[in-house]
Amino acid sequence: MASMKPLMQLVFHCMEKVKRFKLTKESKQKAEKNRQKIEQQNMKQLHSQRQEMAQQRREDKRRAEKEKILAEDDPDKQRKMEEREHRREIKKRQPKVKQMKCP
Repeated sequence: MASMKPLMQLVFHCMEKVKRFKLTKESKQKAEKNRQKIEQQNMKQLHSQRQEMAQQRREDKRRAEKEKILAEDDPDKQRKMEEREHRREIKKRQPKVKQMKCP
């Protein structure tokens, strides 16, 4: 504990110096700008991670559906499942159309 005493005194000394230290307006603005920049980078990274996770879930779901179709023993049921999946994919690819009400 005695060997830690000089280190602790240094820490408290530094805290007192920082407490009295005044930043200029330019320094404050620069620090705030840097904080915002880092925050934006973190948000972008988090967003990209979420997108990757969502893409992975979609791929897993699609893969499970394909396995389910292939695992089906009855060829008639298998064909119907494939047709249903094919129609669903076609519907997803079509552009979305807005409907407008006429007065």
